[in-house]
Amino acid sequence: MSQALEAWPEAPAPERPKPSRDLRRPRGETITNTSRNTVGFREYFKYKELFVNLTLRELRSKYKRSVIGWGWSMINPLANMLIYMVVFSVLLKVHPPVGIPSRLNSYALMYLSAMLPFTMWQASIMESMGAMLGNQNLIQKTWFPRELIPGATVASKVISHLIEMALLVIVVVAVGNWRALELLPGILAVIAVITVFALGMSLLFSVANVFWRDIQHFSNILFFIWMFLTPVVYPYYVIGGGINGSPANGVGVLQPPRMVHLLGHAFSLGSLFKINPMTDAILTMQSLMYSGSLPGVTHTVLFAPSAAPMPTGYTCSATTKGVACLLASNVSWFDVGYFVVWAFALFAIGLWVFRKFSARLPEEL
Repeated sequence: MSQALEAWPEAPAPERPKPSRDLRRPRGETITNTSRNTVGFREYFKYKELFVNLTLRELRSKYKRSVIGWGWSMINPLANMLIYMVVFSVLLKVHPPVGIPSRLNSYALMYLSAMLPFTMWQASIMESMGAMLGNQNLIQKTWFPRELIPGATVASKVISHLIEMALLVIVVVAVGNWRALELLPGILAVIAVITVFALGMSLLFSVANVFWRDIQHFSNILFFIWMFLTPVVYPYYVIGGGINGSPANGVGVLQPPRMVHLLGHAFSLGSLFKINPMTDAILTMQSLMYSGSLPGVTHTVLFAPSAAPMPTGYTCSATTKGVACLLASNVSWFDVGYFVVWAFALFAIGLWVFRKFSARLPEEL
């Protein structure tokens, strides 16, 4: 009997089901909604549908239940333009500079060619901070690259900006600056670099605002001051010298650069303002859009004989028709390179800081 029991076969242990291929965890990958803080750039393509949906949601919600809708994207800058035109052109008697060689002489076009890209850059950063707080439920419930949230906000602002700039190009060409069409690739390249700069600062400010909510309130003051440290609402000649008015109409004069003295040395105020990388970005856009000229180009400008004496620092000579002066563009290729380096360096810093702290976002929100 004992031998029979010993010979009885044991019941086989139940076989554990193998995980399906879809549920298997890739080697080295942790499935969680909080612990991952970095992804490879190729992995971003896996979330392209989410990025598109976030961008479309930003675009649709901006003017939701608005009668005018997308018209507000042009009404706001036009209203600001009228206010600054009254202040600077009427009250302060600031003449818009003539565009060389476009011959444009319009404060409105000078202002819009600077304000539209500056507003896109500023709004991208400001709204990215609010987007992180507005998407806290999505961040806390599932894992995805958190960079997509500020990235989608910046993308929505770029789309709106491209529509506005397309309308501005049509107006500029209609009033006589057909060179804007030839320089359209350069205009798009400047927009692309400003976008990189905006994305870098959006990553930096948005993650900082999650930990310190005062950042969003402080940024209102910061960007208001930043706008006046950039030649957006006033011509560059006010600080850096150049053409004041239109020489062709007999009312143009050559403005000397404004100098400041620091540590026993004299500096041009325009050179100090160019430490701000957005100054070079705005001057480059105005050179392409308003003046119809590439950066670093030198032009000969003829002033009327009755014009004010030419200031020192310019190469001028008297002719039978007036005074001919050799004037360089307000922005050089070195200035363009300076802004490009700033944009990509800040993007790298912003991405590094964002990735470092992104794992703590769900608990902080």
